[in-house]
Amino acid sequence: MGIRDLMRPLQAWELLDPASEWLSAKVNQVVGGGPLKSLLSGTWLGHPLHPVFTDLPIGALTAVTVIDLLGGEESAGASNGLTILGLLAVAPTAATGLSDWSDTVGPERRLGMIHALANVGASTLYLAALLSRSGGNRTGARLFSAAGLGVLGASGYIGGHLVFARGIGVDHTVFDEAPADWTRVARADDVPTDTPLLAHAGAYGLLLHSHAGTVLAVAARCSHAAGPLDEGEVDAELCVTCPWHGSRFRLTDGAVVGGPATSPQPSFEVRIRDGNVEVRARPR
Repeated sequence: MGIRDLMRPLQAWELLDPASEWLSAKVNQVVGGGPLKSLLSGTWLGHPLHPVFTDLPIGALTAVTVIDLLGGEESAGASNGLTILGLLAVAPTAATGLSDWSDTVGPERRLGMIHALANVGASTLYLAALLSRSGGNRTGARLFSAAGLGVLGASGYIGGHLVFARGIGVDHTVFDEAPADWTRVARADDVPTDTPLLAHAGAYGLLLHSHAGTVLAVAARCSHAAGPLDEGEVDAELCVTCPWHGSRFRLTDGAVVGGPATSPQPSFEVRIRDGNVEVRARPR
């Protein structure tokens, strides 16, 4: 039995669901789907923001444990300073993580809840180490610090599992094989005006939208969490809003206009030939 197998029973803990649903609703009430959501998601950065912040508390607090275990009495000041720095960095890290987590459901939401609780536990242990160290109890500080690193490592593994095994925060279109050559996807007469239409190039789904005689095309799967953009609403600015989490994309080029998405939608050149709509992917 590998470590990864331990994730299966954890993600099946339905007893976490009531608390998770309550907390997720509260986070969404605060964050909403506007500028704050885009800010915390990293839409402006073009990259999820939570992983950027995680390096500081992990690095600082890991260094604290190393110094506690290997350093002498004169190293207490360095340990205290790094602990304070690491704990202060927890706040923005948690804010960005909660924003991302509030968009999850089912197993991912349960694992994310455990990840968050483990981070609270690790922070508490490092705070206890700080208080022990400040009170002159170096042995207690070392024990609390070592335990904190163990919990922090377990939490980091769960966080990595959410990204690399469960696909949280990744671009859900990156491995889809978009048609590189001109490919027929629909009859021009079948594309309604100002109404999204789902079309296919083989197994690849596209959103087609006709406006003022021009047909626009982007990938139908939302890059954020694979939501069906063809079921979303297209506004007067020719932007489509994902019905799942509210990400907004410009149909002319697939650019992200509003988060939580950070990656643009694959977009396509479109031409009408012999009454057929043909598309080919633009370079990403």
